[in-house]
Amino acid sequence: MKVRTRLSLFCSIVFGIIFIILAFVIYGLHYNNTKKLIYKNMQNIAQISALFYLEEDELNAVEFEKIKKQFEEIVAGTFYQVYDNNNRIIFGEPSGQIDAVILDKIRNDKRLSFSTNHHFCFGIFYEDNQGDFVIIAKEEKSALEQQMNLLFWTLLFCFFIGFVAIVLLSRRVARIAYRPFSDVIHQVKNISTGDLNVGIESPGTKDELQDLTDTFNELLSKIAETVAIQRNFVNYVSHEFKTPLASLLGNLEVFSLKDRTPEEYRQLSEKLIRQVNQMEEILNVLMVVSDLRKEASNIEQTRLDELVWEIIDKVTELYPRTDIQVKLNIQPEEENLLFVSTERTQLLMLLFNLVENAVKYSQGKPVEMAIYSQDNRLCMSISDKGIGIMPEHLAHISKPFYRADHTNQIEGSGIGLSIALRMMEKNHIEYEIASEVNAGTTVTLKF
Repeated sequence: MKVRTRLSLFCSIVFGIIFIILAFVIYGLHYNNTKKLIYKNMQNIAQISALFYLEEDELNAVEFEKIKKQFEEIVAGTFYQVYDNNNRIIFGEPSGQIDAVILDKIRNDKRLSFSTNHHFCFGIFYEDNQGDFVIIAKEEKSALEQQMNLLFWTLLFCFFIGFVAIVLLSRRVARIAYRPFSDVIHQVKNISTGDLNVGIESPGTKDELQDLTDTFNELLSKIAETVAIQRNFVNYVSHEFKTPLASLLGNLEVFSLKDRTPEEYRQLSEKLIRQVNQMEEILNVLMVVSDLRKEASNIEQTRLDELVWEIIDKVTELYPRTDIQVKLNIQPEEENLLFVSTERTQLLMLLFNLVENAVKYSQGKPVEMAIYSQDNRLCMSISDKGIGIMPEHLAHISKPFYRADHTNQIEGSGIGLSIALRMMEKNHIEYEIASEVNAGTTVTLKF
């Protein structure tokens, strides 16, 4: 069953239940109130009947004329009976004798409302100089039954009209309310696996549907990023492994053409070992990134400034025209701050990646490195004057193989910075990255 059909059904059922409950309440209240009015009217009839028949001798002509006029207006067309002490009807309707037990109860209670098979009755006990009397006023039940039947059929008619109306209106309202869902479903069906960057247009309803749409768009964005990372990963692996594998295969094919001297075999084995080691280093990098291997803890004291010079030498070999400027702002009495307790290989790797990134993206402009103390903590900053990082890309730089669009012209795989950031987190090194497009990037480390 579709949501809109279920919504229409639920609305109709709820309306039906509420209407039936209200109908019972209305019916019951009307019945009770009408009975009260009938008994009150019969009490008046009994009182005026007593005055008319029993007080004539005690009233003057003017007062009795008023009583007579009221009697004719109120009592006309109704049933009443006046009983004496012997339970005989002396005035009023002769038929329909009331049981003596009820008459005695009226004498004891002074007034009593009761009903018979066909009448609602109200009796009063009236003391007079002529004797003690019981006056009974009667109202046929058929009048109330006719009213209640009319009310019943009116409510039943309103129920059917209202139920039909609520079914039709709820289907219409459900169709209108469900329209944003239909639009979202249509857009989802049209999403192609080849282009996950196409999001769903927000319905702007400011409700759960908009929250769901925004969440789905975030999921699409994450999936698109994951797909991009996977593509970059494949490209990286194929690129990094292609060269050593081709070299291995070429050397083995050439060597297999003829017999070789022991010295040539030794040279070949050394070359193959270097290439295998190179492939192992690539695998180690991939394992670090994917957390597939937890390296053994090998904490040692490493002097940061010495490590920096070692890294600069390595970077300079790769980029001979590099201009790296180092400022060491550590006082002699703070020399102990230069020693960092961490795994030296990881520290070397993360700093190398940061410095190499700064050199690559500065595009020949100087790279500045500063080592200083702040709040008795060793700090280090690496600044370049390169292309910078766009604000929307800063949140994604820790993802492996992620590269911003404006960096495509610069060679790289998008893995170096993610490795550096992961290693800083693993070694509890705080970092901040501040960047401005076409102005440069500064990475600050706090050990």
